[in-house]
Amino acid sequence: MSDSRVCPRCGTTIEEFRRTGLVGCAECYRAFREEILSAVRRVQGTTRHEGAIPAVSEEKYSFMLEQQHLKDAIERALRAGKFEEAEALQQRLRESNRTRRKEEQS
Repeated sequence: MSDSRVCPRCGTTIEEFRRTGLVGCAECYRAFREEILSAVRRVQGTTRHEGAIPAVSEEKYSFMLEQQHLKDAIERALRAGKFEEAEALQQRLRESNRTRRKEEQS
């Protein structure tokens, strides 16, 4: 006996999902919930989202984000030919690094 479940929104069948591993729409996630969770468990070992945030303190992560934002802003300023703005941003980046090193030493 075959499983004849079909997504009520897009018409994707459970057999299509099993064959391709693809869903047709967001509603498929509800229609085929158990099968999708089972597939995720097989591939990832868990269905719990671990996230992409580095395993560091929230303070260090905030610092890392600030550094990246400054670097991105410097690059944008340089590409736009705004050299004085880029220099000011570079100075902020250097000062931020100095402050961080002092905090880590104390």
